[in-house]
Amino acid sequence: MAITANSARAYHGLQANAEPTSEGTTGTLTIGQGSTVTTLANATEAIVLAVEVDSTYNVTIPLDTLIPVLTGAGVNQVETATAAGTITASGNATVIVTGDDITGSPLTVSVAVLNADTASAWAQKVRTALGAVSAITSLYTVGGSTTAITLTRILDRYNDPTLNISLANGTCTGITTAATSVGTTAGINPAKCYRLSGTTFAGENFEGADLPAVTSCYGIQIRADSGVPANMFSVAASYYEDRINAGEVASKSIGNGDNLASFGSTDDLIITGLGAYGKAIITLIYA
Repeated sequence: MAITANSARAYHGLQANAEPTSEGTTGTLTIGQGSTVTTLANATEAIVLAVEVDSTYNVTIPLDTLIPVLTGAGVNQVETATAAGTITASGNATVIVTGDDITGSPLTVSVAVLNADTASAWAQKVRTALGAVSAITSLYTVGGSTTAITLTRILDRYNDPTLNISLANGTCTGITTAATSVGTTAGINPAKCYRLSGTTFAGENFEGADLPAVTSCYGIQIRADSGVPANMFSVAASYYEDRINAGEVASKSIGNGDNLASFGSTDDLIITGLGAYGKAIITLIYA
């Protein structure tokens, strides 16, 4: 048996204080409307979902089944550094690996190299050394051949623009410094829709019980929760469309017992990512 929601409410308001500055004026003026509570008396069901989209991917939530349809597969990010120069004095090469979720980033790894090591020879030693650092190998596969040194993301997710492999002389000589590596393949986050507990959402509430289809929708809120500043969501149903930038919130509700005219029980709610990775939190209150 599905959970029954009660005491459903919508909160809305937009208000600011104005301080008069003209000569002879005093006091503070209030502009707008403060927090207003609207009781959604006929609502019996509620769910909160997280949706992730990237690079024009979309998530479609049919309101008659609440089982999401996801479009857009993920892509594993690949970063490549290229070794150059023959070692002219034995010592240690200095390799610095940077990444937004690599523990201890930037990580400095010293790699022992020998006089007369060619670029291909010392590149293999770098690959071996990086492959022994758990903070790197927990997230990336170390690879490459000849002079190429690559990091390939194990799980597909959004692109990390800070990912970098820097190559330089430490106590050795002969390495041609390469402070910046090349993003060979940009990472792309797959389209996702799930409950906030992290469990895959398939038309179920957080207890795993099937949710009933939407007969009447009384309130919906979409909040652009995280993502790069350039991200924008397109949100659409049959008679509703909005665009929401990162940090913005769109909310619609009705409290007189009627269904939201812009959301019908046979509608598809479609959330599309425009430009880059972003995450939206969707609250739906209905009967």
